[in-house]
Amino acid sequence: MNKFLRVLGVVLVLASCDDPNPSCCDEPQLIVLGESFSIKEGETVEVESSTVTLTFSELLNDSLCPYDTTCLTNGTLAITINISGTNKTLSIGDQSLPTATYKNYTIELQRLIYPTKSDEKANNSSTYAVQMVITRA
Repeated sequence: MNKFLRVLGVVLVLASCDDPNPSCCDEPQLIVLGESFSIKEGETVEVESSTVTLTFSELLNDSLCPYDTTCLTNGTLAITINISGTNKTLSIGDQSLPTATYKNYTIELQRLIYPTKSDEKANNSSTYAVQMVITRA
């Protein structure tokens, strides 16, 4: 019984960890133009009042300096997004290309949310999360 309670406690602690996107379940998150949102690698969001969808498709490069480390350069984070079937590359840091356009929309990569510390980055199973914003061009 004591072992069961310990396992249950661990499960409850893990379940209470902050998720960069608290929205749940299988439905894509609905985002509002001009408001920042977080998106995890592999996740798809829908732009409110449109047919536009955006997916954080792939992490291309993460050489950003971890917050708990001193580095000579900032490094670069580069990702691929898919916006309604069109792939775009965005990057921040030393080789910065933070915005891309699609039809009459501008997509901006604002910052890395997770992983940001050296021990988190060392964990190869970390799911990346970034902050972005979409506006009308």
